[in-house]
Amino acid sequence: MPKFIILLCLLSVSIFSFGQKYIKPYVGINFSGRILKSENSKRKDSLDHADKIKPFAAAGIQFLFEKTQGREFYFGMGYHDNGFVRERLNYNFLDTVGDLGQIFDLSQAAQKNAYFTYHFKYLELPFGFNFQVTPRENMNTYTGWFNIGLTPQLLIKQSQNIFLEGFSMRGKTHLSVNKTGYNAAKINFALQTGGRFDVNIKGDFWLTTDALVKLQILNTAENSYEKLRLWNISANLGIRYEIGDF
Repeated sequence: MPKFIILLCLLSVSIFSFGQKYIKPYVGINFSGRILKSENSKRKDSLDHADKIKPFAAAGIQFLFEKTQGREFYFGMGYHDNGFVRERLNYNFLDTVGDLGQIFDLSQAAQKNAYFTYHFKYLELPFGFNFQVTPRENMNTYTGWFNIGLTPQLLIKQSQNIFLEGFSMRGKTHLSVNKTGYNAAKINFALQTGGRFDVNIKGDFWLTTDALVKLQILNTAENSYEKLRLWNISANLGIRYEIGDF
């Protein structure tokens, strides 16, 4: 990985010497889910029914280089939180809730439910290409782009938030734990594709929006029973500012 980062830096330095150059800070939201594999078909069927898509936050900055008109190379750095929600309904007294232990709450709620949100937080180093798909004669007003890229991901943290409905444990209904029950890969890579649309605000300032699909190439995490890979659909909002030209 250090060699990869050095190579990326050298490439960026060489590209920085020519063409139009832009900087793009952005924030976004991604709707994340998972692809699950398990040798136990009953367990997989049960988890497929229990696991739900969940929105997570993202933010970062990109540098864009347009050497040839209508073709951009980009690289950047970002923070990306993703995962999924697992729900279990109809707990009973003395049932075990994950690593929290047994239920001793005697409340007479109609139903005891628990919702587990799995977080896998990454430092991302995306790079790839954008290809303009809107007419060049309108480029001073708006531009549309098709995106394809690869995103190396370095795991920062994995954690789990638990929301209890109808009962409490340890005197709380919201709990956070710094483990997920999975061995998560420290390094991963995500294939990325999608589109971007820019609208000129004033001069060198553009409002930019992205709609992207990402799929991790390697398994995100695994345990004795299952393996999973994360995917997500994200929407980003940012500002693109021109910092150089030919």
